[in-house]
Amino acid sequence: MTEAHEYQALYRKWRPQRFVEVVHQEYTVRTLRNAVQSGQIAHAYLLAGPRGVGKTSIARIFAKAVNCTNPTQGEPCNQCDICKKITRGNALDVIEIDGASNRGIDQIRQLREEVNFVPAEARYKVYIIDEVHMLTNEAFNALLKTLEEPPRHVIFIFATTEPHKVPLTIISRCQAFELKLLPPELIEKRLKEICEAEKINASPKVLTAIAHRARGALRDAIVMLEQLASYKGPARIEEHDLYEIMGLASEETVVEFLKALLGHQGKRALEIIADLADRGKDLELFVDELIEQTRDWIIAAIDGQAVPAEANLSKLIELSTQLLALKRELARAWEKRILLEVKALEIAHKEPAAPAPSPQPKPSAEKPAKKAEEDKWAQLLDEVKRDRRGTVHALLVEGHPVELAEALRIEYDPQHTFHKESLEKHRKYLEEVVARVYGLPRVEIAFAQTPPASPRRKSKGAEVRAKAELLTKTLGGEIVS
Repeated sequence: MTEAHEYQALYRKWRPQRFVEVVHQEYTVRTLRNAVQSGQIAHAYLLAGPRGVGKTSIARIFAKAVNCTNPTQGEPCNQCDICKKITRGNALDVIEIDGASNRGIDQIRQLREEVNFVPAEARYKVYIIDEVHMLTNEAFNALLKTLEEPPRHVIFIFATTEPHKVPLTIISRCQAFELKLLPPELIEKRLKEICEAEKINASPKVLTAIAHRARGALRDAIVMLEQLASYKGPARIEEHDLYEIMGLASEETVVEFLKALLGHQGKRALEIIADLADRGKDLELFVDELIEQTRDWIIAAIDGQAVPAEANLSKLIELSTQLLALKRELARAWEKRILLEVKALEIAHKEPAAPAPSPQPKPSAEKPAKKAEEDKWAQLLDEVKRDRRGTVHALLVEGHPVELAEALRIEYDPQHTFHKESLEKHRKYLEEVVARVYGLPRVEIAFAQTPPASPRRKSKGAEVRAKAELLTKTLGGEIVS
């Protein structure tokens, strides 16, 4: 009876085991190798950088190198018992701690007690603390006492994606290294090597697409490749498989959508959004792709390279700003598709900035007070537009303002339940702009009082129509069915 083969994920199988195998982190690797070779080992190191660029892998290689019984030019041999145990993850003297799960002072107090014990089998006891920025302030303070007077046989290696959250008192006691994102061409080269070794049938185009979608994280690229290989089996992996499985929009779709925005083709932009939503694509990821493509065009325009005819540098910079603002709003939006549609229409049909209005004569005493109230409401709508709050503007134009002694009451027809409930979600911003324009401290959002009967509950069809009306407000179109 043969033993069952334990499957090992590709990113683990292809994790570098020697410094020379680490990709694109030359400065960090060279410094650590020299430290091992010269025997000048610090008691604490900080490895900072985005996810998937090699922080934990470098920490493990360093742990092997300092404990290897037969190192060569600062590299671990990977053949001695201690190297093999560290590679397998069962070395008693190399302790990996997840900072996110063990962030409290009790865990660090336990660590402080353990560091005083000499290593069981290795030269150094190495503590690798991943995501160290997640530790509490109390835990950091307890850890600091150990760093100030560390035992000679202990090495700390801290890894973090957010070094700015690590106290300076900790950083100042470490040798700190900033790891870099990998360029797409290096990621693509590594993927080709993996495909050849693992007999994965993948088109060159899909490897290029994976390398760009990984955003500099080699581990993410390998995970994507493995997922696609599992899905396709022995069949050839094509570029469209990446977009289908990962919920991504194709590069052609991203480019077409941006051209629609730049070319004032709001209808085409809505068609693309509808198609993406119908196919279950992640709209937040789609906006990320839009931002990335716009950035690429900006760089190309600065370098004097060709960009789409609809684009120029000033347009692209403005578009990038609008997309970044949209990304922030989308993260907390309750209805992502509607927000994306409204913003797309707002961007596509944005009119040139109007010239500053000439001073108007003050209204005479004979003019009714209602006129002044309407002027303030128009000013408020303009303020909202200037703040680029297209969704709020579209909701407000259906409301009716009533200025009270200490509040602005915004009333809606009882049939406009959708508008009233949606505006409630923007109350904090609305109170700020009302305070600026009206000088009033409160906002009331209510239904208009209509005698004698209370409004009927709105049907599902009426709610859908209300949403459609909200979209057409910014474009001035019509609902055909």
